[in-house]
Amino acid sequence: MEELNISVFRYLVIAIAVLGLIGLLRLVHKRKIAGYEFVLWGGVLVSTVILGFFPRLIVHFFDYVNLSSSTRYDRLIQLGYIFSFITLSLVFYYRYKLDSFKTLFIRTIQAPLVKGFVSDNKELIDNVKILILIPAFNEEGNLLKIIQRIPEKICGIKPHVLIISDGSTDQTTHEAISGNAILVEHPTNFGQCMAYRTGYQIATVLHAEYVIHLDADGQYQPEEIELLLTPILNNEADIVSGSRLLGKYEQFFSSNHRIRSFGVLFFNLLLTVLTGNKITDSASGFRAIRAKYLPMLTLKQEQFHSSELLIESLKKGAVLKEVPVTFLKRISGDSKKPDVLRYSYGFINAILRTWMRK
Repeated sequence: MEELNISVFRYLVIAIAVLGLIGLLRLVHKRKIAGYEFVLWGGVLVSTVILGFFPRLIVHFFDYVNLSSSTRYDRLIQLGYIFSFITLSLVFYYRYKLDSFKTLFIRTIQAPLVKGFVSDNKELIDNVKILILIPAFNEEGNLLKIIQRIPEKICGIKPHVLIISDGSTDQTTHEAISGNAILVEHPTNFGQCMAYRTGYQIATVLHAEYVIHLDADGQYQPEEIELLLTPILNNEADIVSGSRLLGKYEQFFSSNHRIRSFGVLFFNLLLTVLTGNKITDSASGFRAIRAKYLPMLTLKQEQFHSSELLIESLKKGAVLKEVPVTFLKRISGDSKKPDVLRYSYGFINAILRTWMRK
């Protein structure tokens, strides 16, 4: 058996680890820490205590995995590897925890917003068949023009336009009111996906039958909404996506959009393979969907909403159809999309996470 010749430093480390374990037990007793967190941190602290008393255990471990441990410095390096791995694991774990807290925070803001909106607009309940959702963040130069171009009737049905002002600091809300649209305001900028989810909750409470996605920048044409809704009314589909590649894509393969255009083609192919549905425009923000599907969808993305909505809808059994639409340059202002690398990473991350989600 190994002789216990423990240095003052090792005694100090062991003492700190034992105090840490006692602290963890107290936190569990007071229900201030989850059981799995206790197991995680407890495992690290118990391992520290054991290695403090029997440091040569690390030698046997590295011998077992065929790593050299012939000198004291080798062991220090190997311990460094282990604690680096543990540190990275904890970083990813607490990043996940922060994301969870962020989601919870957003929901605590979103719920009273929706409740307040419905309370102020009770007359709309059961009186909305088509709800057009337009998320808008500082779109004062575009929004009113878009609202005014929406047809008074779509497939013979009067639509209602809901503007979700996502923390706008300009005259976006004034433009929405000037256009006689109904309005809900986020207190800060949460992103387009959050804005749509607020719209989905309102659509569900109002018992809307059909929901239309329309951007506030003027790139999609409100006059073409009927192209999206007709296949649903004819029971040909449950979700209809406007395809720029089947229709007119003004900036497709233009000099400053060439890389992004190649990316769209790649993502189209990837989604076609993953879903088994031929998809020609995975990033389309111009869509119509039967509102009954919205409560079924698990939506978590903050920015790359289009692919998540598409995959989730198909998972829930919705029938997809694409129709040709026109996609033009922005009327005015700058795009809110990130640079090409961040956009590509975020988009493929959204696709894979949603596809793997149960």
